Amino acid sequence: MYPVMLNLTGKKIVIIGGGRIALRKTVEILKAHGQVTLVAPTFLPEFNELVNTTLITATYTAERIKEAHLIFACTDSKTINQQIVKDAKAYQWVNDCSQKENSDFYNMSTIEQEDYLIALSSYGTDPAALKGKKQTLVNLLSKKNK
Repeated sequence: MYPVMLNLTGKKIVIIGGGRIALRKTVEILKAHGQVTLVAPTFLPEFNELVNTTLITATYTAERIKEAHLIFACTDSKTINQQIVKDAKAYQWVNDCSQKENSDFYNMSTIEQEDYLIALSSYGTDPAALKGKKQTLVNLLSKKNK
């Protein structure tokens, strides 16, 4: 894996799914100024509070991802997520939230302060354990800043 930070300003990001994982990804992408289109039969109510997003209430079809730079397959169906990966073109980058081995990239957990950003990854193997390590690091850094 090769760590990188992406400038998402003006980039078209499509997220297939309307649940908790899709919401978390959307919030982070919006912070990075990406243009987010979401496709799902239903959405959590929190999606209605977000600005600069397009919600499409529909089931997935390949047509929905044809203009995307980045694609997030965040459905609760491994079959649909696999179809999204299969439908993506070679120039499109896909994150399959249900099967890391299908992904071109994964998101990293971050600790961000005014003058630095620290990114942490478990290479997609144990996000729960990484959460604990992140909190330990946050606690350590906050002690040093006092």
